[in-house]
Parts: sequence; structure tokens; C-alpha cells
Amino acid sequence: MIIVCKYILSRVIINFKHVKMMDGNDCMINNPDRHSKVNIMGKDLMASQFDYHAKVISTDQLLEKLKPGQKIFVSSGVAAPGKVLSAIAGSDARNIRDLEIIQLITLGKYLTSSSEARKYRLKTFNIGESIGKEIAEGKVDFIPANLMELPYIFLSGAVAVDVAIIQTSVPGENGFVSMGVAVDVANIVIKQASLVIAEINPNMPVTLGETFLHISSFDYVVESDWPLMERENKPYDVILDRIGWNISNLIEDSSTVVLHVGRIFNAVAEHLKNKKNLGILTHVVSDWAIGLVKSGAISLDRSRYNGGLITASYCYGSHALYEYVNRNPVFEFYPIARLSNPFVVRRIKSLISIMNVKKIDISGESVIFHSGDNLLTGYESKLNFAVAATISKKGKAIVALNSVDKQGKSNIVIKHDCDIDNPHSTLGVVKYIVTEYGVANLFGKSIRERAIAMIDIAHPAHRESLLEQAKALNYVYPDQIYVARHAANYPALLETRKSLKDGLEIKIRPIKPSDEDMMRHLFYNFSDESKYFRYFASKPVMPHKEMQKYVSIDYEDFMSVVALVEKGRNERIIAEARYAYDKRSDAYEIAFIVDEEFQGKGVATFMLNYLIKIARDRGIKWFIAYVLPRNEAMLKVFEKSKIEATRSYEDDALAIRFNLTQTDVERDTPGTK
Repeated sequence: MIIVCKYILSRVIINFKHVKMMDGNDCMINNPDRHSKVNIMGKDLMASQFDYHAKVISTDQLLEKLKPGQKIFVSSGVAAPGKVLSAIAGSDARNIRDLEIIQLITLGKYLTSSSEARKYRLKTFNIGESIGKEIAEGKVDFIPANLMELPYIFLSGAVAVDVAIIQTSVPGENGFVSMGVAVDVANIVIKQASLVIAEINPNMPVTLGETFLHISSFDYVVESDWPLMERENKPYDVILDRIGWNISNLIEDSSTVVLHVGRIFNAVAEHLKNKKNLGILTHVVSDWAIGLVKSGAISLDRSRYNGGLITASYCYGSHALYEYVNRNPVFEFYPIARLSNPFVVRRIKSLISIMNVKKIDISGESVIFHSGDNLLTGYESKLNFAVAATISKKGKAIVALNSVDKQGKSNIVIKHDCDIDNPHSTLGVVKYIVTEYGVANLFGKSIRERAIAMIDIAHPAHRESLLEQAKALNYVYPDQIYVARHAANYPALLETRKSLKDGLEIKIRPIKPSDEDMMRHLFYNFSDESKYFRYFASKPVMPHKEMQKYVSIDYEDFMSVVALVEKGRNERIIAEARYAYDKRSDAYEIAFIVDEEFQGKGVATFMLNYLIKIARDRGIKWFIAYVLPRNEAMLKVFEKSKIEATRSYEDDALAIRFNLTQTDVERDTPGTK
């Protein structure tokens, strides 16, 4: 059975006669049960007939077929043909000289030679821990390239190939083999090579998607039973767990998430298990996929075309993972050039890209990557998904990092040291920065606003220093307030979400210094009457000097929580509630303000009850509120409180006292008796 698609001849074992592929092209599928005559790689043959055993040769026989100076392409990563590569590296044959071995992603130690003068040179498209040292020492050539141009690089002959060696699964009864855990450019390269070898391994899983080739595509077969490379699944610490939790709060149900390999992605995946209707799109699947599928977070009903199920190009993890993807229809594998094409995947309405980095500058525009990252074509491999997320309708491009490095230095910096570091631009596509201390939303923010937001999520020990450096460069106001000891008290555990009337979803969290501009926007949204009710005086303006003091609190004697609504990538504060110790009354004075557009939806009632809970947890016994008698909306909120209150007049205001040590009182709600 053959699928004829635009650009690439793809073969799959499937019983449907017509499907729509990941790029939207229509593909016709012949019925595999018919013994029709088909054309495969330019050869006419019966689809049900092939002579496998006649193609089988030993590694010694294969080496004899190689010639000095040949350019040999081998499949990538876990799918590297280990038996053949090891034979090449260990051979002293005279014809095994001056070879050029080409591989997209290089993992493992197959190409190690005891000889001082190696008889081959490796060309690779990836950098990272698996190959970085050899590249730095000049022993390996790194080819920078855009992911989308990889097919053309080989089709055009810019990177010529004489021999192609591909590791595959064992053939099925109809003669098709699967490329298994690595679908890169093999189906293109074998058309360019004059000699094509399959290293057939029963340990290679049969995966679905554009993974199938017919045995007639190969000139010879080398049989192998070498185990596939596995990746140690190291546990993550509490810091990464917190980062994972912060990221998960940015991901809504029905999103399509771009996860990669690494502990931080394991942490994110763990916190996504309670989500619904998710899909995964990535260049590499790892063990986190098993837990996500088993938890029910991955929808089995969503269309893959619209970002559902799990779609990838590579698979790298444990033996259990390789067994799990074997013939599993939840997973499909496609060429990386297609999956990472922003103009193809932008149709996914809510694509969430996550990049883990080592350092980032305070503007969020420049990053340093970990030297341990194995990146196909370098930094650009992750950036492509970030670009796609940015042009996705409800997409989000997220950067994640620890707040400090192993030496305790801040990973958020004012500027990178270009003499030491190798910074890369984010091209303005990154909108969210996440550390263990929270999330900085940079969307639509000025450099001043970004600097304060980034300082907010830096390690508390570095925040004052970052502020002073930002002041010296005029990134922030010269009188900008930031008290590190207050920031260190930020109670992250108070962050929560709530569903209210009319489907209103709000995010509740303690106020931050970086909320200054959103709070000023909230202030100017109010009518003069609402301002008077709140401040008991005419207050037409709220300048920076006043508002920055208002949002800079100690979270002990002063507590403030804000309610935010999210629309796309925008956040907006719609309400604020606070308490502060009042010596005169020996109680904590409470005050509320709710955007008039969102009044009557239960926001103030929820925030009052939330403040009461916070206060009780902290041992506070008394609240007091001063309300003008004309402020009927606020009086109704207090009447709904489950705590009995006493009233008295002080000047022109009602003083309402709440005894928090009392047992809650159930009150009748409208329509009940």
C-alpha cells in the first residue's frame, strides 16, 4: 500500500482509502490487501512479493562495498545503525579511509576509534552534550541550518550522499519496514544515494505516520539485535517542580503543548495530568508521554490535524517508552521539517511552546542556552516552535529557567557578557518567562515594565542589585521602590483560580510591585463616585509615586490580593482586596475595589471570603471596614459574609467589625428558605 503525497513518497500500513496529512495535503492510499502492481523507488513489482533473504549481508561484506572518500548518511539519534557504525570505527581495512559520515543528531559512542588518526570525519546538524566537546576540539563539523531547509539541503546536493544506512524495524508480511523512533530526512536521502543499506533490528518499534519504507528501497540488509540507546530518567528537584507548576498554570484545557526531553519537561508533564483534551506536538517524545496518556490528559478524540494526540519526529527515552509507542495509534511520527514549520502548525489554535534556557536578559529578548542541550540545527530548533506559538491564535511562547545557577549567580541579567557567553535573540516571540518565583508576562510591555516584571521573578537575593543596575541604565524610574525583604515574603501558595457567574474565570494572587501599571489602569477605569467610595475623598489622579508605594507591601502587616482575567496573551487586573493593621481600632482594616464592568458577578464576595481565610490562617482575630452609607454594593457584600458583624458610626462612615474567631454562620440565599 502506498501513499503518494506532495514532496515526499510516504508509505503506511492503514486501511483507510483517503486521509488528510499533517500539512493538510490530501493523500490517496491504496488497499494493502490487493495484490496490485505498484511502483516503488522506480521499480515495478508485486506488492506482496519481495526477496528479503537475498539482500542480507554481513558487516564485513558491507565494509567491502565502501570506497575511500564516500559520503555516508546514517539515521539519527536512537535510530543510529550502531552495529554498522561500530564496524566502520573498528575497521583497519584499506578502503575505510577518508570517509565522511553525515548524521542529523549524534548520540551514543558508536563512532569511537582507538586509532589516533581516525579514518572518517563526522558532519552533524546538532550541538550539545553528545557532540559539543568534539565540535569544540575541531574533530567534528557542525552544519548550521534552518529546520525547514533540511530536505532541500539534501535534495539540492548541497550535502551530497553516496551511501545511506538506515536502522529500521523488521519487515512485515507485505515488505514494509518502519523507521521507528527517528523520522528525519531518510526517505529523501535514500533517493539520492547510490547504495542504500537497512540495518534491520527487532528492537526497533513499529511506529505510525510517515515512517514506512518498502524493503525494495534497500540494496542490502544487515541484521542486528543491538539494544536501542536509552536515556536515564533522572528525578527533578523541588525547584523544577515549582517551575513546572507555574508553567502548567499557563496551559489551558484543549491546548497543544510542545514538550522536549529533560527534567523540566518531566515536571511540566506531571502537572499537566489533571488537564483535559490536550495534544502534544514536538520534535522529540520522551517518557513523560506515557504518564500523560495514561492520566487521560491526552484526548483520544481530537483531530491530529488540529493539534490532537501526540505527533513527533523522534523518540528518546527508556525501553518502556519504545515498547509503548510500538504500533500505538496515539503516536505518529513525521519529518521534523514539517512539524517545525510555523506556517504549517500555526493552524493549531492554542499552541504552547516551552523553551528551557540557562540565562536571559532583563528585557526577555536575549537568551543563553545550556551547553548540555542536544539541539538539532542549534538554538533554531526550539525557536521555530516558539514562532509558531506566537502566530497561533491563542498560542503562548514560554521560556523557563532556574533563578540562579549552581554558583548562586542570577540567571536573569541586565546584559549578557558577550566575551564569555554566546547570546541568541528570541526575535521578540517570547511572551512569558517562568522561574520558581513566578511568571513574568512580557506581552505588550515596555522595557521599564519588563524590567520590573523580571526582577519580580528573580531570586530575592539578587532583586535589589538588578534594580540598581536597571536604574543606572535608565531602564526604570530613578525613584523606583523595591524592598527585597518584602519580595522574599511573597506568599506564592496563595495563588489560585476561581470560576464565577456567567463563566467568569479569574486568577487570584498576591499583589506584586510589577502590578503598578495594571493597578493604575484599574484606578482610571473607575467613575468619580467609585473612587470617592474607595478613598473617601475626590481623587482624580494616581501618579507613579503613589501607586508604587501602594503595590509594595510586606505581606505581613499588609496583605493585598488581586483578581486577574486573561484574554489571549493579555492579563488585566479587575479587582483588589487588602487588609492592613490599624492601631487605632486594634484590628486589620479591609478595603475592596472591583472594576465596574465585573461588579455583580461575585468577585468581591469571593475575595472577602478569601481574605478571611488568609487572615484566620495567620491568626488574625479582627477585621474592620469603613463604608460610606451610600455604598450599597459594598454593604451587600458584607451582609453576605458568613461572619456576624457589628456596626457603628464613625464620622460619616459605617464601621463594620468582624470577629474572625467566630464560627461561620450559614445565611439564606435568594430563592431558599
